[in-house]
Amino acid sequence: FEAAHIVLISLSLLGKNLTTTAASQSTYLIMAPSSQSDRSLLTLILDVSPTTWGERDLKRTAQDRVRFAASKRSVGPARLDDMLTSTIAFCLSFAVLKRDNAVVVLGVADDEVAILYPRKGGSGRNNMGSVVHDPPDTAGSKVDARALNESVRLGVAELVERASAKAAKRAEEVEKQQSTTTEAAGAAAAVPSNGAAIASALTVALCTVNRFMVAAGAGVSALAPSDRPGGMAGAAASSAGTSDGDGGVMALITGGSKSTSKVKGQRGAPSPRILVVQATDDRTGDYNAFMNCTFAAHKGNVVIDGCFIPSGISGRAKNSAYLEQASDRTGGVFLAPSGAAQVGGALTEVLVSVFLSPVAVRKRMNLPSLSEVDFRPRCFETGEVVDTAFVCNQCLSIFKNCPRESCPTCGADIAKKKKASSPLKKSKKARHT
Repeated sequence: FEAAHIVLISLSLLGKNLTTTAASQSTYLIMAPSSQSDRSLLTLILDVSPTTWGERDLKRTAQDRVRFAASKRSVGPARLDDMLTSTIAFCLSFAVLKRDNAVVVLGVADDEVAILYPRKGGSGRNNMGSVVHDPPDTAGSKVDARALNESVRLGVAELVERASAKAAKRAEEVEKQQSTTTEAAGAAAAVPSNGAAIASALTVALCTVNRFMVAAGAGVSALAPSDRPGGMAGAAASSAGTSDGDGGVMALITGGSKSTSKVKGQRGAPSPRILVVQATDDRTGDYNAFMNCTFAAHKGNVVIDGCFIPSGISGRAKNSAYLEQASDRTGGVFLAPSGAAQVGGALTEVLVSVFLSPVAVRKRMNLPSLSEVDFRPRCFETGEVVDTAFVCNQCLSIFKNCPRESCPTCGADIAKKKKASSPLKKSKKARHT
């Protein structure tokens, strides 16, 4: 915790225009922002699924009781409040790096995704419109520390409450359907959720990133240049690439990137990145959507960082294969802190020291790297890792076993192979002729 506090103090000094010595300037040369193009956009995705964090809280309470009795410190796993405290501190540290930096926080609980900060209908800097379009005021950065803390905690509480209500409702429906035996009903009701909708949260994050890029004159928009944010300035920036209103969409389809790079240089578009803090296991059915988001992020130069928080519970995943692939594909950083690295402020230190540095300077730093990444796909039906599989030629879904009549994903009919005649019949026909 002390090390993280020292890092935060150092970062706060970087955000101010202080007169330093030549030696100090050389020390802060890598982190010091130099122009408007150095500003960044951080989209943070928090996995707050109540079932997962409830299991962790139970294990942490029972484990700490035994360890404290033996005069030993806690070794995790982290509680939901620990994760929120660390991520909020990380967001504030990110805002201190440069006044123009912007932060958007998304929450995902089971099947639901919500924007936690800026809140819908908020005032001042706690409003999406002001965060996207308005420059920072004289009071400081675009990120309001009090609004960030209150909005994230309030939004998480509301999201967890809705997710818990839905889970209880599903459990009641299962009990009614399987009311023939009490044991079967109880076993079915006790089955936890099969992960969070991280792919859906990535989709919302990419849309949010594109909104910022369109406001800066870049990104992809179906609006005419004169109707885009920025008015005639946006139209002038867009005229560098194409003259028609569909230029942004067509640039993405055809793979053109020259106009986008020109616009970035003219308008100072932010450098976008996404940090996913995941606590649940991967959803096998979301593999296709997750990979599509990964390819879209790679196409739009959006870096995806991944921080998987393992629970240490038997039968639960120790890392995320999907998040590893996304981080490797987009040039991000992946880390799965475990044990004591999740408690006592250590998670804050991990987030700040590993994921805070700007993308442009990461090559100069000794950051964790993925030595081995499992790129094998998973069956869309069973979730098993496969080496050889059947692929639908319509939606590119992957299956371990060939579906019988139609594709379970898109419903496309599967052409049945004609049965070949036996060699014996062929030889008889040949003799007859």
